[in-house]
Parts: sequence; C-alpha cells; structure tokens
Amino acid sequence: MSGQLLALVIILAVASAAVGAGAAILLRPASDAPEPASAAAVAVTVPSAPEQTSASDQQQGRQSAEPGEDVTATVQRPSSPAAAEAQSSQAADSEDSQTTDTAQRASTQENRAEANQAAETSQATVDATPIDPKPHVAAVITPDLITQGEAAAITVGSSEASAIAATVDGRSWSLSKTSAGQWWGLIAIPRDADSGVTNVVIDIYGAGGVWLRSLTASLVVLASTAPFEEIVLGGTGAPADPAEVERDIAVRFAEHTAVSGPPRWTGPWILPVEGEVTGVFGSFRSYDGVHSDEWHHGHDIAAQHGDPIVAPAPGAVVWTGELILHGMGVIIDHGGGVYSGYWHMSLIAVREGMDLVAGDWLGNIGTTGLSTGPHLHWEVIVQGVDVDPVQWTGADRPPLPSVVDPAAEDETPAADTLEQ
Repeated sequence: MSGQLLALVIILAVASAAVGAGAAILLRPASDAPEPASAAAVAVTVPSAPEQTSASDQQQGRQSAEPGEDVTATVQRPSSPAAAEAQSSQAADSEDSQTTDTAQRASTQENRAEANQAAETSQATVDATPIDPKPHVAAVITPDLITQGEAAAITVGSSEASAIAATVDGRSWSLSKTSAGQWWGLIAIPRDADSGVTNVVIDIYGAGGVWLRSLTASLVVLASTAPFEEIVLGGTGAPADPAEVERDIAVRFAEHTAVSGPPRWTGPWILPVEGEVTGVFGSFRSYDGVHSDEWHHGHDIAAQHGDPIVAPAPGAVVWTGELILHGMGVIIDHGGGVYSGYWHMSLIAVREGMDLVAGDWLGNIGTTGLSTGPHLHWEVIVQGVDVDPVQWTGADRPPLPSVVDPAAEDETPAADTLEQ
C-alpha cells in the first residue's frame, strides 16, 4: 500500500472513532446525564485532568481557608452561571436569615429586659402595698371655718377604735362614742391662738389604749374682731389675795373639764337675761387706764338689779359659791364637755346636783365681786377653754351628733382634757 493510501486509511479510522464517541453522547438517556454539582460538591470536584490544577488555585483555596479547616472544603466554584446565581441567592438568603435571627434575638432580649424590669416594678409595687389595708377612717370637722375663741365639732367613723382624741396646738380633746363605729366631740380654739389654717391631729386607740394610727384634718381660724374696751373701776381698792385669784381661775377653767356624757341640749341656746351688751368676748381691756394682758373671757349683759337669770340650755348644776373677782355664781354642766358660768349674781336659786332645762331660774342679777354695776358675766367653757357664748345661740354653733346611743356612752368613761 502506498503512503498516500495508508494516510487516508488512518484519517478515516480516526474520524469514525470521533463520530462514534459523539453519537454516544447525543444518544445518552437524560436520566444518565450527570446532575449539576452543588457548591459543596464543587469544592471536592477535580478537573478532568488532575495535573492541570494550578498551584495558584490551591494557594487561593488555602488562603480562604480558616485555621484547622480542610482546604478542599473551602474552595467553592460553581460549575455553571446558574449554579453561581443560585449560590449567590442562597448566600444572600443566608445573610438575610442571619440578620433576621440577630434582630429577633435582640428584640427578644430587649423584650425580656423590659419584662424583667416590669416584673421588678410590679414586685416593688406589691411589696409597697400593705397586705392588710388599714380600715377606713373618716373624720369631719364642722364648721370648718371659725373665729378665734369659737368651737367646732369633730365626727369620726371608726369601727376599730376604743378611744379617740383630737389634738390642736398641744391640747388634747376627748371624743365620745355615740353609736356603733361613730365618735363625736368638741374642740375649742383659744382667743390667743394663731389665725390661719390649723391642723387637727386625730389619734385612734384600740383595745387597752394601744395606739393604732393618726389622721390630720384642717381647720381655718379667722382673727377675732373684738374691740378694745376701757373699764373705769372708780378706785384702786385693796389688792386681791393671789391665792384667791388662783382659786377664782381654777374653779372656772380647771376643776370642771370632764366629759360627763353626751350633749344635753338639742338646739340653739337662749339668752340667760335680756339687757344691754356692755362687754363682748375676746376684747382686750384697760382698767382705770392700765392695759390688761388678758382678754375678756365672757359676754356681759347689763340689767336691773334683781332681774332673773335663767338657764340657756339643759344641764346639771355642778358648782355654786362666791369668788373674789367674779362674785357669786353658778356653773352648769351641759354634757359633751361644755360648761357655762353665771357671775356677779345677787342671789343663787339652785343647788349642786339639780337637773335643769332651758328657762329654769338660776338666780338674780347683781354686782358682787369686781364689778362696775349690775350685770351678768356669762361664760361658756369647753373642756377648760373659754369660748364666745354668743356662738351657741346662732346657726354657726357646733352641730350635735346624729345619733346618741346610751349603751355606747356607757362604754366610754369620762376623761379630763389632757395638756401636752
């Protein structure tokens, strides 16, 4: 065979082999086609010729590897653009997922922190709230606006109290139980008390005198407008015995202060005598030109010598006699810690222990003691503090308790005013 013929035979054989190989690829079933390699698979796929892998590729894979990791596990080359796009989308989704997870964890931590703080606040609130709340106690002062030298009533509702006292400027006032859970009493504001808003402290005591709690109420005190009065005695006279002066004061203000029972009056008081008003409660005076440091403690009514004096309200006679300054007089206990005095009398028509009603005859007008003429010096004393008698004749007098239960009164012993 010639050389040309041999070359032709070789070319035909090579071409036939190539065509057979191509036909085999074209006719291969779809199920036998290799599946696209995933990113992880690409990391471990080697080229068709291992000797063609460059050192730079290996170096690149080694540089992207983390210490301690397999280099082949970090070299990820998608086998096609579609796979690369899928890989990019998967990475983005993974990053978004990580961002979302981070945000969710942050939000959860923040919510937990807020929940913990709310729980602590709630616990603090619970801890600050008494487990056993105090029983409700209500106190009312009437009237809540008075003038220096006037009285007011206090009503307290308390089911746990066995005794109640009200304190004003260091002076304590006893309250009495008038019905189940209800207490009533009077307070008097002295003529020389400060004007303005005054605090009234009400102390609640339980069984055995154990202090339970206090509450505070407010009372507005107006300044007195009583005028200055000049009294002419018409001579100096003999100096009064200091011991007799002290007795005069003690009988009127100190010896008769107990709350003997509930109020005996049921309405406004009447005037004990008709006549000209020659002196008002609370006025400051001068005697024969000498100014006195004391205010006038009563209400003066001038009348004819021998005119009758009557009881202005129901009560019991607790004292009769004669004092160096106020002459002959009578003291009546009206209940509720309220006493009244009648002085400079010429005749006493009652005796101690007698029960009286409004209008009963007490005695007659006179000018005994230190006096400038026939007149009645009328006083009202509330647990040792003198107040304006005229208040008790008008609508601004202290109100009475709504209910008086004699059985409840029997449980409350009489108590003197306490000075602190």
